[in-house]
Formats: sequence, structure tokens, C-alpha cells
Amino acid sequence: MKSDTCFGKVSGKPLTEFFTEQDAQNAAEYSKIHYETILAPYDCKNCDFWHLSPTSRQTPSTKCQNCTAGDGEYKNSYKTKGDAHKRANILYFEQGHLLDVYKCRYGNGWHLTKSKF
Repeated sequence: MKSDTCFGKVSGKPLTEFFTEQDAQNAAEYSKIHYETILAPYDCKNCDFWHLSPTSRQTPSTKCQNCTAGDGEYKNSYKTKGDAHKRANILYFEQGHLLDVYKCRYGNGWHLTKSKF
């Protein structure tokens, strides 16, 4: 079923919702076989369903429990510097945001920031 709340970052079209990770994984495998498209499931924090994303856009992150952004929300933390740079590049090309990468002072991976060091 198509989402009422989540839309593709590039296409702007509603994303397909899957109830379980296995349903999403099955759809990803179908897509690979029939369309030669490599997709990966992800658990959407916005709608609590599963969606698919091109693996080239995958930059898994967790919330850092020590660092907050200017809006008071906990910052995303990326496991590697490369993952953080990948997300920064995606945000630049899709939204025009120029972001820097820096290592978390508490050892919780890597963060993004608008300010220059």
C-alpha cells in the first residue's frame, strides 16, 4: 500500500509501506530479480512501516544520547566517517545543504554540522 505520510526524496511520490521487515526484504529481492534494482529495507521512524531505499542511499545512523542539534533534538550518529560523508553528500545534492563531518567528542561515531571548524 502507498503511504499517506512518506514520499520519495527524489521522485516526490508516495513510498510503498510494508508491515514487516520480511515483507520489505521479499519486495527487495523481487525488484532485484525482475528490475535489476538493488534496494534495501529500512524501518521508517516517521510512520512505523518499512520502506525500500536504493542501497546507494543507505547511511545507517543512531541517535547520540549526548549531542544535540540547534533545535534541541539528539544528533544522528554515523558509525564511520565515510557514512557521515555519504549522508552529507546526499543532503547537499538533494537539498543544497553544505555540511561538515566531525567526530563525536563522546566517542559515539560521527556527526554532521552546518558550521565550519
